Amino acid sequence: MKNNKLLRRQRGQAMSEYGVISAAFFGFSVMSWPFLVQLINALHTYFQSVYYVIQSPIP
Repeated sequence: MKNNKLLRRQRGQAMSEYGVISAAFFGFSVMSWPFLVQLINALHTYFQSVYYVIQSPIP
């Protein structure tokens, strides 16, 4: 009987830890989304300018 209660308590702790970690990952991904969009736009602009310089004719 005592062993059964211990297993339930451990399973409950693991499920609560899983819930907290999942919520933290979801929260960080939602909060960092605008930063990722700006980063992707900046990289796109940078690579466009690099390709423009590479393809421009030499005078």
